[in-house]
Amino acid sequence: MTGRRDRFGKTAVRVTLGLAATVALLFSVHTAAATPDSDAHDAITAAWQAAGGDGSPLGAPKGDVHPAGAGFAQDFAGGTMFFTPETGAKALYGAILDKYQSMGGAADSDLGFPNSDEVPGLVPDSRVAILSGADNPVIFWTPQHGARVVRGPINAGWDKLGSSTGALGVPIDDENYDGAVVTQKFSNGTLSFDGATKTFTTVPPELAAQLADVQVQLDPTAAIDQVWRTAGGSSGTLGAKQGGEYPVGNDGVGQDFARGKVYFSPATGANALEGDVLAKYESLGGAAGSDLGFPITSTADGALSGSRFNSFAADDDPVIFFNPDNGAFVVRGAMKVAWDKLDGASGKLGAPVGDQTVDGDLVSQKFTGGTISWNQATNAYSTEPAELAQGLSGLQIPGMNLPDGSTTTSTGAGKETGWNWMWVLIPVAVLAVLGALAGAALWWQRRRPASAPAPAPVRATVAVPSAPAGDDYDYDYDDDDQQWAHHEQHEQEGTVRLPSRYGASFGGAPEADAPGQSIPNAPWLHYGESEDAAGAEDEDQDQDEDEDDADTAPTRVVTEEDFGTGRHAVGHPASGAEPRSFGTPEPRSFSAFGGPEPRSFGAPEPRSVGVEQSVHPVMHLPLDDPYQQPDGYPIKANIGSGLYYTPQNALYDDTLAEIWFATEDAARLNGFTKAG
Repeated sequence: MTGRRDRFGKTAVRVTLGLAATVALLFSVHTAAATPDSDAHDAITAAWQAAGGDGSPLGAPKGDVHPAGAGFAQDFAGGTMFFTPETGAKALYGAILDKYQSMGGAADSDLGFPNSDEVPGLVPDSRVAILSGADNPVIFWTPQHGARVVRGPINAGWDKLGSSTGALGVPIDDENYDGAVVTQKFSNGTLSFDGATKTFTTVPPELAAQLADVQVQLDPTAAIDQVWRTAGGSSGTLGAKQGGEYPVGNDGVGQDFARGKVYFSPATGANALEGDVLAKYESLGGAAGSDLGFPITSTADGALSGSRFNSFAADDDPVIFFNPDNGAFVVRGAMKVAWDKLDGASGKLGAPVGDQTVDGDLVSQKFTGGTISWNQATNAYSTEPAELAQGLSGLQIPGMNLPDGSTTTSTGAGKETGWNWMWVLIPVAVLAVLGALAGAALWWQRRRPASAPAPAPVRATVAVPSAPAGDDYDYDYDDDDQQWAHHEQHEQEGTVRLPSRYGASFGGAPEADAPGQSIPNAPWLHYGESEDAAGAEDEDQDQDEDEDDADTAPTRVVTEEDFGTGRHAVGHPASGAEPRSFGTPEPRSFSAFGGPEPRSFGAPEPRSVGVEQSVHPVMHLPLDDPYQQPDGYPIKANIGSGLYYTPQNALYDDTLAEIWFATEDAARLNGFTKAG
C-alpha cells in the first residue's frame, strides 16, 4: 500500500513538471512572436488589406517584410509599404517611389519615412507624399516636371505663398546650393533663402515682402543634412554618415562622416571641415577645446592651387589655411588684417609657413613672401621686406578698442596716445594730493588747543590758465560729513578757476563786508604769510627750533620787480583796494576739531599782503604745452615724486612740470625737495 502511494506521488510530480514545462514553452513562443519584424508584418498586412489587398494599387506582395534603415519595408507589385512605430505603415508608388529610392530611400537618405500615403495633390494630375525628415520634406510630382523634393526653408516659404496653387506654382527643379544660399525654381518663379542672413529673395521680387514674418527653425539635423547634401551626399566629399549626432560644447552638435565632419551651433549654423584643415582644427582642440570657435564656413578652395581653408567664429576672425607645400596654419587678429590688406595668399605675402609667435609685445608670423610683425603696445606694423608696411596704413585690429585718432603705422602714434592719457592722469593726481593735504590741514587744526591765537589769514594767488566759459562749480569742505562737497559757485568778481580738465575752481571772493578767507583745505599754499602769524605757536607742542623756524618764519613776498608779470597770472588788487582771497563766500566753522570755541579758517579782518603794486604769483599751473616755461617761473615741480628741478639739473629738460614755481623757496615751503 505504501509503495503504491510512493509511485503515485512520483507520477504526480512528473505530470506537474511536464505541465510547467509546456506552459513555459508556450510563453516563450508567444514572446518570440512579439518582435519588431512581426509587428511590422502585422501593420503592413493590415494596411494592405484595408487598401483592397490584391485589388489595391499596391497589388500582390513580392517577398516578405525586410529591414529598411531604422524601420521595415515590404515590396508589392505596384509599390512599396514602409513602417516604423512612429509613422505607421505608409505606401509610395511609381515616380515618387523612384525619386525616394534614388535619394537613398529609408536606409541612406535624410528624407525620413513616409508620414502619409502618397495622395493626389491640389493641382490636377499631381501627386504628393509627406515625409518625416527633420526639415519637413515633401515629394511633389506633376506629369510635366516629374517628382521634385521641396524641403526646409524653401518649403516654408512655398507654403506661405500658397504652395502648388499659389503665386510660385509647382516645383520644376530640385533645390541647389551656393554657399549658405539655397534656391529652387518653380513654374511661376524662383525662391531663395540665405542661411547667413535668414532672409528670402524671390523672382518676381515683390513676393519676398510676404515672407518677412516666416520663422525658419534652425534644426541641427536638418542643417547638417543640408550641408551633407551640398557636399554631394554619400558620394560627395564628406562620404557616408558615421554614427549619430553628438553634443559639442553648450549648444553645439557634431556629425561624423567618412571623410570629414559637420559642426552646428545656433549662432553659426552648420558647416563642414575636411582633410588637413580638419586635422589642424582638431589638433588645437576643435569646436569644444580651442579658442577658434565653431566654423562659420565650410572647407573651400583657396586662392592657390590645391589650397583649402575654413573661417571660424572667434572675435579676431581666424582662418585655417592649408597649402600642399607648407601645411595648415592659423592666421588671425592683426596678422589676418594685414594679410587680407596685402591680398591674402594670392598677394605679396603668399601662404603662411607657420603659426604666429608672440615675443613680449611683438606678434609675428612668417609667410612664403615675407614676415609681418605687430607691436601690441604701440599698435605699429613692421614687415620684411620693409616696403610692404606702406600698405598697412590705418588698419583696425579686431577686438581692440583704440583711442580716437590713433593709428597703426608708426611708433609715434603710441607716444601721442600716451601724451593724451597724461593729460587725464595729471589732474587726477593733483586732486588726489589736494585731498590728502586738506586732510592734513584738518588734522593740524585738531591738534592745536582752542586757546591758541588764530593765525593771520593767508593771502595766496595762483597763476592758472583761463577757465572755460560756463564752469560754475566750486569744491568746499563739508563739516557735516567731512567729505568734499559740491557747492554752487557764485559769480563774483575775482573768482579764480582751474581749467575744466583739472576739475573745480578754488572758490570765489567774499562779500565786501565779510571777513577775508584763507584757503582752508590747501595747506601746501604756505607762501605769502603775514608776519603777524609768524610767532603763533602752541605752548604744548614739541620745542623743535628747526621745525618751528621752518613752519612759522615769515617768507618774503616776491614782487613784480623780481619777476615779470606771468601769463595767465592773477594777483592781488592794487594798493588801496581790499585784497581778495581764495576762500568760500561764507566762513565755515569746524568746532568739531577745535576746543570749546569754534574756530574758522581765516582772520576776522582781511589782511593786505604784498607791496604797493600787484604781487607776482609764485606758483603757475602748466601751459597748454606742459614743457613750455611760463615767463618768470623757472622751477619745475612734480607732485608724484615730491621733487622740484632747477634749470641747472641734468633732468630738467626731460621733466614734466605739474606745477611751476618762481623761486626755490616757494617750492620748498610747499613741501617739495630739490632733486639731486
